[in-house]
Amino acid sequence: MRFQELVILLPCHSLEDFPVYSEGKEAQGLLAAWTALWHPALIHSAQSMPTWSRMDDPPTEIDGRLLLIPPVSHTELPTGFFQRVKEGGGCPIRKKDTRDEILEIALDALDDVPSFADEWIKDFFALSFAYLQVQILTRQMRYSSNLDEVHFANQVVAAVNAAAEGSEALAEEKLTACYDLLSEERDLFYSVDSFLVDLVLLAPTTLGKGLQAELGSQSPVNFLLTAGVLEALSLPEHAEVREALATAWSEGRIGIFACDEGELPLPLLPMEAMAGAVQRGRDSVQRVLGRAPKTFGRRRYGLTPQLPQTLRKLGMPHALHATLEEGRFPEGSQIKSLWEGADGSTVDTIAKAPLDASQPETFLGFALKTGESMDMDHVATLTIAHWPGAGSPFLEDLRRAARRTTALGKFVTLDDYFSE
Repeated sequence: MRFQELVILLPCHSLEDFPVYSEGKEAQGLLAAWTALWHPALIHSAQSMPTWSRMDDPPTEIDGRLLLIPPVSHTELPTGFFQRVKEGGGCPIRKKDTRDEILEIALDALDDVPSFADEWIKDFFALSFAYLQVQILTRQMRYSSNLDEVHFANQVVAAVNAAAEGSEALAEEKLTACYDLLSEERDLFYSVDSFLVDLVLLAPTTLGKGLQAELGSQSPVNFLLTAGVLEALSLPEHAEVREALATAWSEGRIGIFACDEGELPLPLLPMEAMAGAVQRGRDSVQRVLGRAPKTFGRRRYGLTPQLPQTLRKLGMPHALHATLEEGRFPEGSQIKSLWEGADGSTVDTIAKAPLDASQPETFLGFALKTGESMDMDHVATLTIAHWPGAGSPFLEDLRRAARRTTALGKFVTLDDYFSE
């Protein structure tokens, strides 16, 4: 079978009311369906860029059409439509919420599947994610799209065809042109950089392959080192990971933020005991990795107005003014704020809790959150947090897209973020 058109059916009338508030499997299935359609083998078959149609007004031409019906649209599917598409020569796919499940069916329906390197496939998934987010972000910022859709689609198809023919240089040129067009579209309404801070939480049990994968990422990431993690890193069996962390940090590829020793209940401690715990936490990082950290953070509740003066005196002028588990704390009106202590000392902080990078709704609503930050924050910033290797698959799409364009934001280490 050769596909004539690639279509996802959505429960919206335009991208202005795209279902960005979906959660769980609905969010997962929606993003999986959208990005799966951009597999280069499918685009090569159809010789056209994927498109979308309203669920309540599906295409009348169904012969040779690949129609994806994500879970969020399934309840609005007209009775008998699925069977009509199958009998009419189309390829409908429904009730699937992962890319692998969707592509297994879609690629199996193709008569001739060209061979594409995994890196090209991932690049087109990232392009599809970036295209969707820029289109939603444009509308979130109250602008109409200025993207030349015909030219953009031509560049997408040209990139796929070049990759299929083995012309990697031409494919790279055309793919870069696609990302450049998205950058120009975004720069029309927000012409300065926005930032992405990727926080990776560590525990003594997470120092294996997941951590190695994070260290191998080509995007800057930041690691929270607790006392338990530092103790585990000191062991001989983790020497390789310890050296990799130290090297990546010295090269500026990662950021490190450290907490006090044992993550003690700081508000309940005398000033001297609190300062001693923070200093021992900082010194532990220096002992294990060879450098003293400049950024303080905690996973558990325990912030106190006495911290800024202690951090200043210990040479840690930056902090995460948020915790990632239990507890309540005031959020700043700006994501990058000055945290003033009881004695008037200040430290630069990220003053809002990170988003959960393991949840698909974080990435479905990415443009919405980015638009809110562009509207409200002096420095537009999104922070995301996850355990090693436990991020949503769309985190990798975001990372790959951010390496090619700043339209969705620029990944930075904490030290670079505060210095810039």
